[in-house]
Amino acid sequence: MKISEVFQGAAFGMMDGVILIVGLLIGVSEATANSKMVIVSGLVGGIANAFGNSIGFYTSESAERGEQIRFHKERGQKLEDGYVHSHEEVLASSALSFFATILALIFPIAPFFFIADIGTAMIACVAISGIMLFALGAYIAKLNEECWWKSGLKYALLGFAGAAIAYFIGDFLGHWILGA
Repeated sequence: MKISEVFQGAAFGMMDGVILIVGLLIGVSEATANSKMVIVSGLVGGIANAFGNSIGFYTSESAERGEQIRFHKERGQKLEDGYVHSHEEVLASSALSFFATILALIFPIAPFFFIADIGTAMIACVAISGIMLFALGAYIAKLNEECWWKSGLKYALLGFAGAAIAYFIGDFLGHWILGA
C-alpha cells in the first residue's frame, strides 16, 4: 500500500482539523478572554473532532468501496480489473484522518499554553495554522501537478476565512450570552 492510496484521509483530517480547531480556539478566545477555557474547549473539541473525522471517513470510504464493488459487478468485471479500495486502505485512511486531526490540534493550541496574552496567543494560533494549511495546499498541488504557491495560498485563505467567521461569532456570543 502506497501513501498516495491513503493520503486523502490525512489531507481531510488536517484540513478539517485545522479549520475546526482554529475556529473553536479563536471563537472561544474572543467570547471569554480566558486561556484556560480556550485550552479545555480546544482539547475537548479537537479530540472529539479526531474521532468524528476518523469514524466519518471510515463510513464514507466504506460506502465508496461498496459502490466500487457494485459498479464492477454490474458490468460483469472482476474486481481486480478496476480500482476498488481495499479494506486495509479504508482502515489506513481512517487512522491517518484521526492522527492528522490530532496533529492539527497540537500546534494551533500550543500558543495558549505558553503565551499569557490571549490576543498574542490568537495571532500565533492563526499564524501557525496558516503555515500548516499553506504546506498542505502546496503538497496537494505537487500531487496534482499544479502551482504550489497558489494552492498553498488558497488553502491558507480558506483557513483564515474560517478563523475570521469564528472570531465574529465568538464576539457576538460573548456579548449576547456572557455580556462581555
